[in-house]
Amino acid sequence: MVTIYDIIFFLFTFIAMPKFILRLKQAEDAKVLLRERMGRFDKDKKEKFSKRKTLWIHAVSVGEVIAAEPWIELFLKKYPDWQIAFSATTPTGYSVAKKNVSERLIIFYAPFDFSFVARKVIREINPKLILLMETEIWPNLISEASRASVPVGILNGRISPRAFKRYRWIRLLMKHLLSKLSFCLVQSEKDEAHFSELGMSKEKISLTGNMKFDRVVSPGVTQKEDFLSLFLEDSLILLGGSTHWNEEDILMRAFSKLRQEFKNLKLILAPRHPEKVPVVVEALKQNGFSFGLYSERNTNQAKKVLVIDQMGVLASLYEVATAVFMGGSLVRHGGQNPIEAAQFHKAVVHGPNVFNFESVYDELDQAEAAYLVRTEEELYEKLKWFLSQFSVRESAGKKAYDVIESLRGATERNMALVSRWIESGGTKTQLRETVEAL
Repeated sequence: MVTIYDIIFFLFTFIAMPKFILRLKQAEDAKVLLRERMGRFDKDKKEKFSKRKTLWIHAVSVGEVIAAEPWIELFLKKYPDWQIAFSATTPTGYSVAKKNVSERLIIFYAPFDFSFVARKVIREINPKLILLMETEIWPNLISEASRASVPVGILNGRISPRAFKRYRWIRLLMKHLLSKLSFCLVQSEKDEAHFSELGMSKEKISLTGNMKFDRVVSPGVTQKEDFLSLFLEDSLILLGGSTHWNEEDILMRAFSKLRQEFKNLKLILAPRHPEKVPVVVEALKQNGFSFGLYSERNTNQAKKVLVIDQMGVLASLYEVATAVFMGGSLVRHGGQNPIEAAQFHKAVVHGPNVFNFESVYDELDQAEAAYLVRTEEELYEKLKWFLSQFSVRESAGKKAYDVIESLRGATERNMALVSRWIESGGTKTQLRETVEAL
C-alpha cells in the first residue's frame, strides 16, 4: 500500500510542479523550503526537537495557521513541559506561523508525502502526538506515524461537499486511512456525516465546532497608519476581501458604476494570492484608476483604490469597510472566510460558491447578515442598495456579529478533549466521556 501511495504522490508532484515552482519564488528562502520539505533540518532545529515532549501540528496555509494560534497558546500554557512543532505547506502560511516562533514553538515546512521523507521527519521530531488541521489527510504521513506507533488526530476537521465527492471515488482507500486515526474533532454535523460515510468509526468522531470563530482581531489597528487615515477620510469604503481570478475585474466595473452615485466611494482590493497583485495593478492602470499599494504607505485622499499587497493586513481592514464583498464566491473556489468581517459588525455580500464555509454562510444568510448574489449585475444592484441604507447596514452588521458570537467555543472544547485524551493515555472511552460532559 505504501508503494502505491508513493507512486500516487509522485504523479501528483509532477502535475503540481508549476505550482510548486511558484511557491519557491514566493518563499523568503527557497533553499529552506526545499530542504525541509525533503525532511532535512538545520542543526538548531534538530536540537530543539530533542529538548521536550513534542506535539506536531500540521496545517496548509494562512487560514489553518491562524485558526490554530489560540489553541496553541492554550496548549503551551497547560503543558509547560511540552513543545509544539508546527508545519505549514505554503510560504504564506509559513510566514504567518513564523511570527509566533518561540523556544517552545518550532516552525518548519511540511514534508513531501513520500514514505521515506515522512518516516525521516517522524524519526527526527519524535512526536508524542500528531494533529492534522481540517482535511490534511496525507496517506504516507498517517501510515508512517501508525507504523511508528505515533497517534494521529484531526483538529477542526472538515470535508467540503466538493472534496467529499472526490473522496467517495476512493472510499476504500479513505476507510483504510481513517481507521489509522485516533480521533477526529469536526466543525459541523455535515462534516461528522462525511467522515462517517467515508468509513471512520463514529466512536472516534466528535462534533466540537469551528475554531475559526474563536479568533479575535484587535480593533483600532488601522488608526495607527497615517497614510490610511488620509485615504479613508470622509469616504465610503467598498472592500473586496480575498478576491480570486477575475473577481477584481468584476469589482472594478461595479465600483465604476457605483461611483456615479456615491462620489465619495473608494475601493480596497485584497487579492487572496500575493502573486496576483501585479495582474491587479495592470488592470487598474488599463482602467485609469488612481491607486496606491499598501506596502508603499503613500496613499492619500486623492487615490480611489488601495491594493493590499501585504500579508496579515486584511483582517483589521474590515473594521473600516462600509460594504464587504467576500471573494472566492463568484468563481468556483468555494468562498473565503467571512468570520473576521462579522467580528467587526460587517455583513457581507457573496456569490453562490461558498462550499468551503457552507455552514457559516448558511447561518449568516438565514439571519439576514449576508447577501447572496449570482451575477455581476446582481452584485452592483445589491451594493448600490446596501450603500444607500445606513440602518440596514447597522442592523445586518449586528446580526453578523451575534451569529459569530453564538458559535464560539470550539477552541476550548478541542483543548479539553485533546487534554483528556493525552492524560488518559489515549483511550476512546475517555474521549467520549469528555464529549458527553461538555
